[in-house]
Amino acid sequence: MASPSSTAATNVMLAIFEKKTVSLDLYRPLRNYIAFNYSEREAQNLEDDLQTLKQYRSEIERVPADSLPARRDILQNYYKALCSVESRFPISPDKDHINSVFFTWYDTFKNKQKAVQQNIHLEKAAVLFNLGAVHSQMGLSLDRSAVEGRRQASHSFIAAAGAFAFLRDNVAMKASMGSSTTVDMSVECAGMLERLMLAQAQECVFENTIAKGSTPGVCAKISRQAGIYYEEALAALTVAPLNYHFDKGWLAHVQLKAALFYAEACYRYGMELHEKEEIAEEIARLKSGISALSEAKKTSPKGAAQQLLDAIN
Repeated sequence: MASPSSTAATNVMLAIFEKKTVSLDLYRPLRNYIAFNYSEREAQNLEDDLQTLKQYRSEIERVPADSLPARRDILQNYYKALCSVESRFPISPDKDHINSVFFTWYDTFKNKQKAVQQNIHLEKAAVLFNLGAVHSQMGLSLDRSAVEGRRQASHSFIAAAGAFAFLRDNVAMKASMGSSTTVDMSVECAGMLERLMLAQAQECVFENTIAKGSTPGVCAKISRQAGIYYEEALAALTVAPLNYHFDKGWLAHVQLKAALFYAEACYRYGMELHEKEEIAEEIARLKSGISALSEAKKTSPKGAAQQLLDAIN
């Protein structure tokens, strides 16, 4: 039985687009609040910080033209600045707060849907989402046909997973308190994207493990973990609120990848069993892998990349 995986198949990966926003002036409302509640002198003392915040906000509004690492740095700096703002200046509909600031962000997967809130947590959630998106784009942009490129890509996908996990665990709920937000920033979506990024990182590790000539048993374990991450992402994509939110191509991609890496694990484990002359168990494993591939071919929706379909066939 030939290995069901191929470099072409594993190089078919997904990156996330950044969320889009609208122009927003943070400088004037914040400065007015400081001058009114503290003093004009205090506002003058904070002028440099306010100008820096204004610059960061302006930079994230623009269509990204910077290098991906530069874009990552802008998002990280702006997030830190927002944390400082949150701890000192209340932004809410309350009449005694900064109540003239409305944050607007569009859903990256359904870009006609938007969230508009007087809530700095929406802004923080969107910036974290975009940070994860940029890390995913960095991973996809690297040359994953070489060992070093796959190693770097794995690190980028892990960083993306970390951003989405932090969004899920620390900000997503706060961004939806009291008012709705877009599905892409929900706890469920952030968790799904974390699993997807971990799966892609694990793929890179698997390919490098094969390149190093590791034992079939080691390759089987790493492949199985990639499959588990894909299965977890697939489980999230098939239930509310994500089941009607993503293009069918996404579902097909994740479903086929889950089956492919399950079959890969069966194949690699079968090789180990063959060496031990445990032929009956080897045959059972291979049949299980073939069955998973056949089922995925029959049940997955259309829209997967041709390289992935070729690997399944």
